[in-house]
Amino acid sequence: MIDEYPVIAKGFDDPLEENMVMAIEPKKGIENVGMVGIENTFLVTAKGGISITGNDYDIINV
Repeated sequence: MIDEYPVIAKGFDDPLEENMVMAIEPKKGIENVGMVGIENTFLVTAKGGISITGNDYDIINV
């Protein structure tokens, strides 16, 4: 589901602008397990994205 633009996906070329803040939430369905995914929020800068939710990518079982 897409909540807001710009879309970050193949076939979309909307530009990212400096100072945009966006949540990136890729998900994957795993048979007999359910949905798994990550969720991070980034600030767009002239040098690239900066994670504002930290850099700890350990798996959390909930």
